[in-house]
Amino acid sequence: MKNQYAKSAVISILVLFSAWSLCPAEVPAPETFLGFKAGEDFKLADWSQILGYFDILAQKSSKVRLEELGLSTKGRRFVMAVISSPDNLNRLDAIKTIQKKLHDPRNLSFEEEKQLIEQGKAVVLIACSIHSTEIAASQMSMELAYKLVTEDSPAINQILDEVVLLLIPSVNPDGIDIVTDWYRRNINTPFEASRLPWLYHYYVGHDNNRDWFMFTQKESRLEARVLYQEWFPLLVYDIHQMGSSGARFFIPPYHDPVNPNLDSLLIREMNVLTGIAAAELTRHGKTGVATNAIFDTWYTAANRAAPLRHNMIGILSEAASANLASPIYLRKDQIHLSSRGFFGDGIQSSYLEPWPGGWWRLRDIIEYEEITAFSFLRTFASRRTKYLKDFVLYGRRQAEKGQTEPPFAYLLPPDQKDLPTSYKMLQILRMGGVEVHKAAAAFTADEVEYPAGTFVILLSQPYRAFVKDLMERKAYPMRTGPSGKPEMPYDEASWTLPLQMGVRTIEVISPFKADLEIVLEVEIPKGKIEGRNGRYAILPNTSTHDAILVNRLHKKDIPLWVAAQGFRLGNKHFPPGAVIFDTGRMNGETLLSLIRDLGISLVLSTDKPQTELKPLKKPLIGVYQSWLADRDEGWLRWTLEKFEFPFKIVHNAEIRGGNLHRTYSHIILPGQSESSLLEGASPGSTLPEYSGGIGLEGVSALHRFVHEGGSLLALNQASDFAISHFGLPAKNIITPSSRWWRMSSEEEKGGKHSEVFCPGSLLTIRVAESRPFGYGSMGEGVIFSYFSPVFEADQEYILAAFPSYNPLLSGICLNEKNIREKAAALEFTKGKGKVYLLGFKPIHRAQAHGSFKFLFNLLLFS
Repeated sequence: MKNQYAKSAVISILVLFSAWSLCPAEVPAPETFLGFKAGEDFKLADWSQILGYFDILAQKSSKVRLEELGLSTKGRRFVMAVISSPDNLNRLDAIKTIQKKLHDPRNLSFEEEKQLIEQGKAVVLIACSIHSTEIAASQMSMELAYKLVTEDSPAINQILDEVVLLLIPSVNPDGIDIVTDWYRRNINTPFEASRLPWLYHYYVGHDNNRDWFMFTQKESRLEARVLYQEWFPLLVYDIHQMGSSGARFFIPPYHDPVNPNLDSLLIREMNVLTGIAAAELTRHGKTGVATNAIFDTWYTAANRAAPLRHNMIGILSEAASANLASPIYLRKDQIHLSSRGFFGDGIQSSYLEPWPGGWWRLRDIIEYEEITAFSFLRTFASRRTKYLKDFVLYGRRQAEKGQTEPPFAYLLPPDQKDLPTSYKMLQILRMGGVEVHKAAAAFTADEVEYPAGTFVILLSQPYRAFVKDLMERKAYPMRTGPSGKPEMPYDEASWTLPLQMGVRTIEVISPFKADLEIVLEVEIPKGKIEGRNGRYAILPNTSTHDAILVNRLHKKDIPLWVAAQGFRLGNKHFPPGAVIFDTGRMNGETLLSLIRDLGISLVLSTDKPQTELKPLKKPLIGVYQSWLADRDEGWLRWTLEKFEFPFKIVHNAEIRGGNLHRTYSHIILPGQSESSLLEGASPGSTLPEYSGGIGLEGVSALHRFVHEGGSLLALNQASDFAISHFGLPAKNIITPSSRWWRMSSEEEKGGKHSEVFCPGSLLTIRVAESRPFGYGSMGEGVIFSYFSPVFEADQEYILAAFPSYNPLLSGICLNEKNIREKAAALEFTKGKGKVYLLGFKPIHRAQAHGSFKFLFNLLLFS
């Protein structure tokens, strides 16, 4: 039935497309093309339909140009509709050039600035449905475009004349099809609006909106190129949906805390713009609009947040969701404003006109979003010159701050423990439009001399706020809610990039002089081989890229050994964990080809090092994937693929089937709770084949897997499962209640805040370098903790522990004394195998390169 529906939809589109191609003057309305009105109950347009409609618009209208930005993760066309007057579309290259010049005003004369502003246009980007279950915006995009190209009114004509609209119908085209396929499959069944059993972005699911400084995914890279390399828009409007039972619509002003790196003038101008839109919604009779609540400006990694650090007005709207295209009914007593910024459910400054309850439909969401989008477009059209002047002013203010306020620069010296990763960090910064320099000669900063080749990121640049926000160590401003308990950050308290990636950086707090050269393209240095004609190659194993080489050698069935202790070879010292292999089956060019793109070094030796060497086996890795669509599991898969680890996905049925030791040497449990691993989706909440977890049968199978010699790796919250069901002599002191900062009545009365409050912060740990877990760590590390487990256990089991002093490096960690000298990672022997507990997020959204190695080491060396 599903295939039949898809074939019928494609045939209908082709027939309609053919018919309209014979009538070039007529631009069809979306409902004519689709056969239903956008937002109609129980109807969703999939990506082929949305794409087909924009193809028609581009063919029929001189006001639309459809740009192919690239391909999505799963190979779908990723497009952006450029909508403006025909005259503007004919001079897009000139408008782009103007925007590029205006975004960096450091070298603009007053006359040139004035001329560019007169000739420029207000470039506005609207991004739809990055979260594919938040599907209304993708449906709305067709109607928005249609009205712009067909309505002949003074307001629309002014928009087309003064604005260039960059409209991305979906930032996740793959997800649009995943969601619509699931909805159509289950419509008119009890599972009509049930949760997807898989991620709606193949790798990262909902976290595709947490990728706006790392740019790991194809889709975020494509949009980043538009934002920071090509178009430099004045406004980025990112359209979302939220839960069903609260406010109907959120629009800024944002809630506290305010990120201090943001320009106050930019925030004030954004609030004026959104205030006009909120008034427009009220004028149209749209109630339940919330402001000054829920979402803050502290957080940086979202699609609406990163542009704020690039002198662009970044606006998020969040509409209450229906059940996809199925309407819902809510009584007034079912509406609760439970998030930050609200006091009760009645009239208040953040919620001036409460929604009275009733039916809520996809069409309602589309109308709120469309009114808001048109409000922004009309305001920019009527005040184009003002917004262009402001854009220049924001960039100038940031660059001037970088000349007068510390820090003045961040330095990356060439003596990095993990050189390739330091270059990766620079590549990430460049992708975000950051200006990078390299010292042509030695120089002195803050009375310390740095060598030629040091990378220098000056703060006197337009994107100062972005640089500083990524590079600095943070102290999250502790806030209390109405109950007197700490208020949770919107997402996380800290993301300091050098700490997460294990890159050594220096903050310069005084002005300095240096001979600097601009770096336009950051390329990881070519891998190199030291020594000649040696039969044995030695890999120091201090870089995450070393794991890629080990995996490549395993693929070629090259024998490998690991040194259990450090050793010297000539004047070189190699730490525990150095990898040795026989090059007898490879010539020099073959060997070099394996490391050329990795930026790592090999040392050749005539003789095998005289130290204890253990042979390495190729790991046979299974990654557990539940039917609860876990984002950490997706990030894990993405990272393993990038580092060339072969693995298989393991589902509930295979685990329950047993005999796992015959297929796998290692099984990884991503950071899911004990109940989700055991029970999965509850019966009746989804299709029967996707309900349930591994169950007690699966527990028994995992026991046998370990006792027969397998290694079970439990990450983050999955540690609770392993402790409970393997009888491990350890205790997680971060209990489920303290993860959410709930206090007992006795504690509340006594004012005692004894629980650890660590909502997404960076902590330092001490590591046993001599054990496989700690190879290449040099005895220390940085981990990301979001109320992550902390263990009490005997010393013999401890792989990593918090120091005896405050472990907080960036973010917030209340009552940190309670975790000092407690364990962060443990190892237990069970039968012939091992159970490893990693009480942190070793991958964390592919940002935590500095802790990747802890996981990689266990896969390669345990």
